[in-house]
Amino acid sequence: MTHRVHTSPPWPRNVKTIVAVALLLGTALAFWRFFEFVELFALAALLAFLLSPVVNALRRWARLPQPFAIAVAYLLFAAMVSLLVLIVGAAIQSQITGLVINVQETLRGLMDLTTWLLTQLTAILRQIGGARLKLPQVDDLMPQFYESLTGQMSGVIGQGGSLVTGMAQTALMTVTRTIVLFVLSIYLLVDGVRILQFFQKAAEQLGYGEDAAILLADFTNIWKTYFLGQLVLALIMSVAVSAIFFALRVDNPIMFGLIAGLFELVPVLGQYLTMTVTVILVFFQPEPPGGLQPWLYTLLVAGVLFSIQQIQGNVILPRLHGRSLAIHPMLILLGVLIGASFAGVFGAVLAPPVLATIKLFGVYTWRKLLDLPPFEAKEEETVAEATAVGDRKPTASLPSLGKEPINQAK
Repeated sequence: MTHRVHTSPPWPRNVKTIVAVALLLGTALAFWRFFEFVELFALAALLAFLLSPVVNALRRWARLPQPFAIAVAYLLFAAMVSLLVLIVGAAIQSQITGLVINVQETLRGLMDLTTWLLTQLTAILRQIGGARLKLPQVDDLMPQFYESLTGQMSGVIGQGGSLVTGMAQTALMTVTRTIVLFVLSIYLLVDGVRILQFFQKAAEQLGYGEDAAILLADFTNIWKTYFLGQLVLALIMSVAVSAIFFALRVDNPIMFGLIAGLFELVPVLGQYLTMTVTVILVFFQPEPPGGLQPWLYTLLVAGVLFSIQQIQGNVILPRLHGRSLAIHPMLILLGVLIGASFAGVFGAVLAPPVLATIKLFGVYTWRKLLDLPPFEAKEEETVAEATAVGDRKPTASLPSLGKEPINQAK
């Protein structure tokens, strides 16, 4: 009995082109139409990416099965976030109270300054033309203010039902998104290796297995380096700003440190936001120390903060990010603005690694289109190692970190 071997004719080149274009257009349309779900999936992938080292460590060192390791990792994550919220909340409670008092005193000072300026203007007009400018008194303005405030509050109370309904819907949507986020991240942690193996196998079938391995290694290095670097930078800025502002006797130094660390998560633009908020709050700080004028004290604090930012940007940042995120600051700023317009704070924070990823695959595609070696730098390193060790044919595998040619000649 003979078995018939099934044969399928290959697709013509034009059919392959049409199918590829249709797939690209369909993917782009789905991405645009369901962008909210794509954003949620990206957050889940990000959470799974951040927790995967913890899960791997628990499986390797504690010998835990994968489900237990994932459960322990999420419990540790929840405990760490809760502890951080409690510690930070207790630390900044008094800071917020002091900040509110400073803002109230600042507003009172602005009102006194406005009254003094109007009084001086009246005196000048009286001396010039004998005219007298009648200024509205605070006692005359207060009834109008209360009447306006009462009218606005009545409108708000009238819309209370719709506001409560909207808040309930928002809360329900937030809880639902959070649950879906954690479920998706758990699935990605469980099946992440299988997904990577699927793409690796597909690349090997096309003859691009080594290329896929190198691209995956570079992709992972970009995102790991970025997140680790940003967390370290935020911690350094928080501690440095809090300590130095405490030494300069700035009110609420812990609050300023938290603001600096939080804004540090937003690349490039975060430094300008930190400087702006600091200058405004410090300038209106009552009773600057040492009897300094407010503008001089503000200039001193701004100069110190600028020095910290320069050390962070020119000394610490290059050592943390290395060459994996070597992108011009102007492009990063543009990417932050575009990312913020698409996905808010989430898009702004992830702009640098997204740009680095686009650069990675863009350079690979460009060099393949021009029939150039796709990984020129890596091939040069491999050739150098092969020449130093002996007459050996270089391969496209990743070079070992820290491995240098050894000169045997003495």
